[in-house]
Amino acid sequence: MDKLKVITEPVREEIEMFNRTFGEALQGHSRDFQAMIDFISGLNGKRIRPLLTLLSSKLCGETNSKSIDFALIIELLHTTTLIHDDVVDSTLERRSKPSVNAKYDNRVAVLLGDYILALAITHAVKVRNMDIMAIIARVAKHLADGELTQLISSRELILNEDRYFDVIRNKTAVLFAACGEMGAIAAGADAETRETMRLITENLGLCFQLRDDIFDYYDKGEIGKPTGNDIREGKITLPLLYALKAAPEEVFREMYAIIERKDFLGDNINRLTDFAKENGGIEYTRGKMLEIRETILTLLAGFPYSNAKRAMEELVDYIIERGK
Repeated sequence: MDKLKVITEPVREEIEMFNRTFGEALQGHSRDFQAMIDFISGLNGKRIRPLLTLLSSKLCGETNSKSIDFALIIELLHTTTLIHDDVVDSTLERRSKPSVNAKYDNRVAVLLGDYILALAITHAVKVRNMDIMAIIARVAKHLADGELTQLISSRELILNEDRYFDVIRNKTAVLFAACGEMGAIAAGADAETRETMRLITENLGLCFQLRDDIFDYYDKGEIGKPTGNDIREGKITLPLLYALKAAPEEVFREMYAIIERKDFLGDNINRLTDFAKENGGIEYTRGKMLEIRETILTLLAGFPYSNAKRAMEELVDYIIERGK
């Protein structure tokens, strides 16, 4: 059986309810762009974030209608980030299909992303919870911060591991953190439990991004997006960042010169990916994931045994080991 289906089992009914709710949220819009929204719905992946929100609720008590509402808000926010990220990164393909900006154009993609964001805010207003509104505002701020910091790092060629982790914490982990915190709020958890869930899921988000960054150093295969894109865009992710630090001086200067010139034509992408592999970048990044895994499991240890806890532990390993 698909491992993700096993992980989903403790909240299987809730996931089915979420799927119906999410589908309904993407219907009934203006005839002029309903087809665009239908196109977006066909790009949805594994929906890890709604699953994480629902498991967080179950871990902290029980799921309820708020859990479904919050999972919907999270997935709408995530959909917005996918659309906007593809514009920023000039990505033409997502999950082996054309991205929104490739299917239409950048102007349409930006405005459609804004529209989906407005849907998320509309649903958030309906739940009448200021804590949720504050989380959404925090997520939006950090997402923009992460994108801008990454652009500046790329243009100014800032090679700093702490800065890299700041970027992925803002770009990816902050939305995962919202899943845990909002799931805990739905279950009526106290402030300490909310913070613990925020930390668990934030760290899970770091693992998710580290795994994504490793994908960029391998052939496309079944990943569903072109590899080598990060390097082409001047993004120095952890595997390459570590390799540059670990390599002999002469090799470092050669690879650094390629990056500095932004000379990513011909065989240079392959040279840089091979360089990262040969100088320990992949192993170092995997090691970081395993360190974070131990932090997550330590935080989870404070919760009593339950099917939701077991599923959350299995989800950690799934995210670290996933093939795409």
